[in-house]
Amino acid sequence: MTTANQLDWGSVASNWDAHRGHVEAMKSELTAALCQGLALTAGDRVLELGAGTGALAQRLALAVHPGGSVLASDVAPGMVELIRAGAAGHPEIEVAQIDANDIPLAGGSFDAIAFRMGLMLLPEPARALAECRRVLAPGGRIAIAVWAGPQFNPWLTTLAISAMMQGLMPAGPPTGPGNPFSLAEPAEFEAVVTAAGFTGVDVRAIDGVASFSTADEHFDTVRFLAPPLAAALSNASPEVLAEVRAATAAMVEKFRAADGLRIPLRALLCTAHS
Repeated sequence: MTTANQLDWGSVASNWDAHRGHVEAMKSELTAALCQGLALTAGDRVLELGAGTGALAQRLALAVHPGGSVLASDVAPGMVELIRAGAAGHPEIEVAQIDANDIPLAGGSFDAIAFRMGLMLLPEPARALAECRRVLAPGGRIAIAVWAGPQFNPWLTTLAISAMMQGLMPAGPPTGPGNPFSLAEPAEFEAVVTAAGFTGVDVRAIDGVASFSTADEHFDTVRFLAPPLAAALSNASPEVLAEVRAATAAMVEKFRAADGLRIPLRALLCTAHS
């Protein structure tokens, strides 16, 4: 199975930019809980890893104003450019390309770290967690979000299953190291963070909804967000692509509401102290 270290997230950066409204809306409950868990105050120094489009960084910047700072980072150059564009007009935000496995900063540099939907994509999450603990000041806070199991996230798995049915992707859920559901078991997630030396480790489920006006909108949004899925579908013939679209639409139909599709999702949020 392909791992995050082998993926070019910059290849989908423009798609994340185009669909940032959906991406942020579907994570609204999670983002609120993450910010609450960090308990930021004015003057705090915050590191965000895997910052994606930079939308969360802007919210973190408001929480640490005045006197605080946010270093918003991503490993993919294309994502870094998105963050930089969004950071314009936010003097509290600095932007850098950083690999969470090797953070090029001194120990104790930050009061808090936010890592939303990135740790699960690393083949060696323990390595990144050790780096996070190193750069946190004593008593610093960390909030890490990952996806819960495939069964709780049909917004993503319906399309992936449809692609698998057409032979476009390997069979089976992406649960191995470096894949979207690699930290989906709460007990295992807690154990990994605890083993890295963090204290007060707490993992809880955060439920949300991914809303789309139509099945086509769902398909055309999700298909472009992850490099393996985007690549698989881009190589499909028009006939096969139509089959994948139709199969996905059939699977999400049960989530139809009066105002469109409301597809459930679940994340796991871990908060802890250094």
